[in-house]
Amino acid sequence: MKVLGLVLTALLFSTALRPAPGPALALQTNAPAPIAGPAGLPVYDHIVIVVEENKDYRQIINNPAAPYINGTLRAQGASFTRMYAEEHHSEGNYFWLFSGSNQRVGFENQVPKKCLTSSSLGEQLIGAGRSFKGYSEDLPVIGFVESNKGNYARKHVPWISFCNIPNGKTIADSSNLRFKEDFPSDYNSLPTVSFVIPNLVNDMHNGSAPFSIAAGDLWLRENIDGYYNWAKEHNSLLILTFDESGDAPLFGGSTNPADQNPDKRNQIATIFAGAHIKRGEYGEGKGITHVNILRTLEAMYKLNKSGAQQPLALKAGIADDFVIADVFDVGPVF
Repeated sequence: MKVLGLVLTALLFSTALRPAPGPALALQTNAPAPIAGPAGLPVYDHIVIVVEENKDYRQIINNPAAPYINGTLRAQGASFTRMYAEEHHSEGNYFWLFSGSNQRVGFENQVPKKCLTSSSLGEQLIGAGRSFKGYSEDLPVIGFVESNKGNYARKHVPWISFCNIPNGKTIADSSNLRFKEDFPSDYNSLPTVSFVIPNLVNDMHNGSAPFSIAAGDLWLRENIDGYYNWAKEHNSLLILTFDESGDAPLFGGSTNPADQNPDKRNQIATIFAGAHIKRGEYGEGKGITHVNILRTLEAMYKLNKSGAQQPLALKAGIADDFVIADVFDVGPVF
C-alpha cells in the first residue's frame, strides 16, 4: 500500500507540472477548412497539368512557332490573359503551383536538402481518397531522387521533396514516375490529378526561340493531344502552364505582377482545355497566379488549403482564395 501511495503521488505531481495545451496543440487540432467552391464548379475525373519553361506570354500567344498551342488548345480552350508566375528562377514556381509556397528553397534552383512535411496538392488528394502521380520525361527509374540526369532536372519535380507523398520503386507505390513509360495508354487509369514534366528540350528550356518554342509545341501535339481529345468527351481537363517568363534577371527573386515594366511582371501563358470549358480569353480581374490554379483544384475536390498567395501578388490585388470559375460550363457535370 505504501508503494502504491508513492506511485499515485508521483503521478499527481507529474500531472500538475505538465503545461496546459498551448498554441502548438491548437494548430494541430484546427486544420484549415476546405476551400469553398462556387456553384457549378465541375469535379473532373482526371486532370493532367503540363508545365513548360521560361517563355513570356508574348512569346507564346499568337506566335506562329506554336501552332498547336494557339491553333488547337487556345482556340478551343480558355486562355488567361493575366496569369503571373511568382518568382525567378524556375524551381520555386513549381513549388508554388504544387503547395502554395516556394517552401523556402531559395531562388537558385537548389533542391531541398531535407524532405518537407508541408501540405500540398498531392498529399491532400491522397488523404481525401483520391490519387496523384507525377510523370517526368527522361526520369531514369521510378523513384529516382538525384538532381539531374541527361535532360531530366529534379528542380522541376517538387513532389519528390515531400516526405508525405509516396516515392517507392513501382507504379503502385510511387508518385514519382516516368513519362511515357509509366503514363497509362488507357486514360481511364490516370490518377485524379497528374503532372507531366517534359525534359529540358521539350519543355522549351534549352535552345533559342523560335526553335525551342517549336520543339515544345510539336512535343505537346505528339504526346498530349491524344489525352486532350479524349478528355473533351470524358469529364477530364488539360491544364497547360509555364513556370516563369523568359525575362529572368541575373539574380532570382519574387516578382510583382503590377510592376510598371511589363518585362518584370513575370507574365506567362496558361490554358485550360477539355470538357466543360467555355472557350475564350479571360482576364480574371487583376489576374491570377499558380496559387489560384491550386485553389481551383482544391475547391473542386474539397481539399484543405495549402500555403498562401505570394505577398507581391496580394499587394497587386490578386486574392489568396480566388477560385477560377467563369471558364467552366455550369450545367450538371458530376
